[in-house]
Amino acid sequence: MKKNDKRRITGIILAGGASKRMGECKALLPAAAESSALETIVTRMRSPVVSDIIVVTGGYRGKITKEAKRLKCQTVFNPEHKSGMYSSLLAGVRALPSDAEAFFVLPVDTPLVKPFTYASLIEAFYEGYGSPDVVYPTFMGRRGHPPLIGRTMIEPILSWSGEGGLRGLLSNCPCKAMDLQTGDRSVTLDMDTKIDHERLLEYAKSEFFPDADECSELLRIAETPTRVVMHARVVARCAALIMGALAKGGVKINGKLLASACLLHDLAKGKKNHEARGAQWLRNRGYGKVAKIVASHKDLIPNKHIGEAEILYLADKITDGETVSSISARMVRVEARFPAGSEALDNARRRLLHAADIQRKVESVVGAALDKILSSL
Repeated sequence: MKKNDKRRITGIILAGGASKRMGECKALLPAAAESSALETIVTRMRSPVVSDIIVVTGGYRGKITKEAKRLKCQTVFNPEHKSGMYSSLLAGVRALPSDAEAFFVLPVDTPLVKPFTYASLIEAFYEGYGSPDVVYPTFMGRRGHPPLIGRTMIEPILSWSGEGGLRGLLSNCPCKAMDLQTGDRSVTLDMDTKIDHERLLEYAKSEFFPDADECSELLRIAETPTRVVMHARVVARCAALIMGALAKGGVKINGKLLASACLLHDLAKGKKNHEARGAQWLRNRGYGKVAKIVASHKDLIPNKHIGEAEILYLADKITDGETVSSISARMVRVEARFPAGSEALDNARRRLLHAADIQRKVESVVGAALDKILSSL
């Protein structure tokens, strides 16, 4: 997205509820990196474009106001907060600056929306087909939070009866809505109860290692060909077996990081320097550790240790399309494919020899041949 400081986007965070099902103030519960839910949202939402953030309070007014002021946010008290969330939305909309062009609406119990998701919604609002009035983030076809709502909707919101809340208004109002596909599960993750909160905290531990569903969505967004996706899934299964065998030998591997990198390593396949382009695409979305491994999956610098990058490298080199092969068989095929003495053949041989070296290290740790490790495939 091209940064444009003249764009005026405001964030409205709805924190006026009594948190009856949770039993304590949701806004101040931990969410990510030891930050409160409110702080997590503000930190991720705030940007050169999101110039103002309004926190609507009700129950727990004093505690939330203190935290909001620390975070340099405007606060608005909703005296009608017991009547429901729509009344808090009205309080927030009435407090919008006069030059606001659009505004996010986000309940405080949905704190893990990623920074890139906010940026993507803004880009879609300004550059999306048909100049939408509302842009919804979606995950696996399900609409989530926060919608980005244009100022054209201010008057309809203020004049709506409140029946069915914001969803009721938007489903009955003749506005132009746009769904934006994301790979961000957190747009659908809230925390109404303690169990929800525990689930959210568990997700937060590895939120920047996309899970299988998130990887599937990211691959769709990247328009990765189906055959490439199927190859990546086989690579991921091989890598999981190698990781499991190494774990018994005392080698610690981050399984979630490895799985993400395997599923996404070829997302830019078919494009020039696909490994670098895929890595940059992921880095832009905040998946830096995954991107680092993706960037090295074609040519990996030799390392004495076995880690996630080495396992992916080996699994990728022994997987030919959707078929698990061997280094020796792959060597025969590349020698038949490239002219003798060519640079392409030299590079292909070098990569396979490096994979063979990693294979020997794995077999030494595990005490078994690679084909036996992979025998359950």
